[in-house]
Amino acid sequence: MNTKKNSKNGVYAAVAGLLLFTGLMIYAMNRDANYVPSQLVGQPVPAISAATAQGSAFELKSMMGQGRWIVINFWSTTCVVCRVEAPELERFWRENASKSNAEPMFVSINIQDEIADILNYQKELSLSFPVVADRIGKISLDFGVYGTPETFFIDPKGIVRHRVAGEVDRNTILGFVDWLEKNPSITTLQAIEGFGQVRARSASGG
Repeated sequence: MNTKKNSKNGVYAAVAGLLLFTGLMIYAMNRDANYVPSQLVGQPVPAISAATAQGSAFELKSMMGQGRWIVINFWSTTCVVCRVEAPELERFWRENASKSNAEPMFVSINIQDEIADILNYQKELSLSFPVVADRIGKISLDFGVYGTPETFFIDPKGIVRHRVAGEVDRNTILGFVDWLEKNPSITTLQAIEGFGQVRARSASGG
């Protein structure tokens, strides 16, 4: 009897969790297709260990513990939105993330393209930031990436604070990191609203 009861409780809990997540998805997508909740939010950022397209080794853990935010952007060479977004990420890299002791730091991750294609893409668009090559898709799988571009905001403690599906720009990245710092205890829905406000201000030049 207890076994059946516990089994039913487990099913109810699973259904409730699924309904909650689905509700968040529907709410987010009704607000803006760019706002998509991630099950990683509130969890430690997955480890990343891979080579870059430029030929060096990359370990995310080498960036941790410095008291700095990390912005991780996933993209692919065939993604139209990624091409539109790329100049803004280059600007963010050159003017902010590439500087000594800059905050936030920046990690660019390409999903499953050939190294030659990545390098040609960067040359074509005059992109100078290093690119982690997720050749077999393991990194994107660990992060739950379902499309490109996607951008993750990681706090100084190594916790995933938010994920944005869709285009971002330099001012929105910087503004949203500042907003997250000032709002450490927020819900997913509040983060969605916060990102929307920051992006609107960025678009209006505020």
